[in-house]
Amino acid sequence: KAQPAATPPPPPPPMFDIHTCERFDPSQSLSFVSHGMETFSLSYADHSVITGFVGRDIVQLGHYYALTRLGFALDCNDPNQNGIDGILGLGMPDAALPSIPTPLIFALANDRGGIEGANYINERPLPQRKFAFMSTAESGELQLGGYDRASTNADMVYVPTTSTTEYSVNVQSLTFGGIELLDWTDRETPNAIPAILDTGTTCLIIPDTLLEGRLRDKPFSKFKAIMTQGMSFYITIDGHLFEIPYEFWWQPLNNAPCVQPTPASYAGLLLGDVVFQSLVVEFDLTKPSHPLIGLAPRNPLYRPVPPGGGDAD
Repeated sequence: KAQPAATPPPPPPPMFDIHTCERFDPSQSLSFVSHGMETFSLSYADHSVITGFVGRDIVQLGHYYALTRLGFALDCNDPNQNGIDGILGLGMPDAALPSIPTPLIFALANDRGGIEGANYINERPLPQRKFAFMSTAESGELQLGGYDRASTNADMVYVPTTSTTEYSVNVQSLTFGGIELLDWTDRETPNAIPAILDTGTTCLIIPDTLLEGRLRDKPFSKFKAIMTQGMSFYITIDGHLFEIPYEFWWQPLNNAPCVQPTPASYAGLLLGDVVFQSLVVEFDLTKPSHPLIGLAPRNPLYRPVPPGGGDAD
């Protein structure tokens, strides 16, 4: 009697492979300084963890360079990091690791805000502690020292962050097709929820809870019920209204919206690449204890510097 064929075991889950990355060789750098056995471990909101050792070297970004401490990654639990050569740290000092206390934008700036002392000799510092980011469907652009007015359709409006550890702003309203998704239970008093501007997030991430009774409806569920192609989102950030056009939140390759629910543990929004295609966002860290976010509609005729194309003046 023939025996049934054995079911083959499932393939092993993908693993991070450091050999897929272009690695840094400290022995090839005349300026590299080891920090002995000092190590770091960095965790992200998606539960990925990166570990490695701490060293010091000259880091150059665009026209600007400085000697600073940085982390040299050796391992990661996230296979999505395969083929990625590094992570550009542009966060705030209050969120930095004790072993790597200086975010890159501070290390490059001529005023370090009291972090790690004065600049070293033979550096070319960034004149202002500001940077801006924008993207298109094909590429993105990091602008240093401020923002390029040619990349926007209007002047920047500036709003304060709600935190000194993350780039978070207050959102009072989010509508789709003229229908309010943040339908507050109490309409007599001002309401807002935090929204984190995150270049590492792809989509528009909105709550799918009632926020402990603050909302009449679940925003993500409400969006799914009324979702129609061709419509725009409109988001009100600290009293300023901005459009998120259809062509930026709809994914034609997947024939699906780039809109997802937030984890139930987070009572806010995540504004990812969908927003950075709609707006140019400036991060003003001139005063680290009072950061500002600049927002302006992106000029669709502006073309970012192509990858590998060098720096724009």
